[in-house]
Amino acid sequence: MINGTSPKTDYLDRFIFDELPIRGERVILEHSWQELLLRRSYPDNVKKLLGELMATTALLSATIKIEGKLTVQVQAKGALDLLVVQISHLKGVRAVARFDKEGIAGLEGLKELCGEGHIVITIDAPTFKEPYQGIIPLIDNSIKEAIERYFATSEQLETTLYLATSDQVAAGMLLQRLPGEMPDEDAFNRVNHLAATMKDEELLQLPTKELLYRLYSEDDIRVFEPDSYHFECTCSKERTLSMIYQLNLDEVKSILAEQEDALFVDCEFCGKRYLFKESDLDFSLFKSEESESGASD
Repeated sequence: MINGTSPKTDYLDRFIFDELPIRGERVILEHSWQELLLRRSYPDNVKKLLGELMATTALLSATIKIEGKLTVQVQAKGALDLLVVQISHLKGVRAVARFDKEGIAGLEGLKELCGEGHIVITIDAPTFKEPYQGIIPLIDNSIKEAIERYFATSEQLETTLYLATSDQVAAGMLLQRLPGEMPDEDAFNRVNHLAATMKDEELLQLPTKELLYRLYSEDDIRVFEPDSYHFECTCSKERTLSMIYQLNLDEVKSILAEQEDALFVDCEFCGKRYLFKESDLDFSLFKSEESESGASD
């Protein structure tokens, strides 16, 4: 048994079974998860799903080798109508949830909280003509089940997820059967059966090598150098200003008049507030209703 405690950092470990065509990943998100919770207050049922989606997105991002970003979002019609996690190729993580504070009370699980909708997986990069998208209908009651079904139907890869969230850590482990001959056709089931004995506390707290030794002491497993993750929001005053120019000019002028020449915009992801005064705005850049109607004639 390897002694020690989980380092206070955010990381993802890749591992492979030497004698079986099975690969795996284990992710711990501590600082980025706590940073997110410091900036936004979420009820426990929303927090659980958002933490699971953060861990899931990190696991999915580990195989992407492009300069771009991976976005996984739940778009729904229920009391919880939006969950978004975005990770850049530099492993910067940000996330947000949107919900009806009164409507979510007493609800649990993905399907119950979200109702009808989809999970949309988007990979975007400057070199792409258009983003890649995978769409998963919301017919499952957990993020784990939805992603496992996506891999089984879209990627034809047997994949299993294990997810856990606390107020301190969001964590996950992925096991995937690789193409190739399996010496023992029941081996993948055995590996998952052992993983199912893992307690949430172990997934959240144990270092990866210690966790794998506890689960698979009789297997030869190689663990590779970890990837580091961190909280990062890509908002800026310039991007926020570009968004303001998409609004209705008369509405913006009305807000400036009501708020004594002050327009405040809060970033949904990190909560940072941007202040704009009338002198900061170029009114010629707004799309007026007159110009829009004239262009359509």
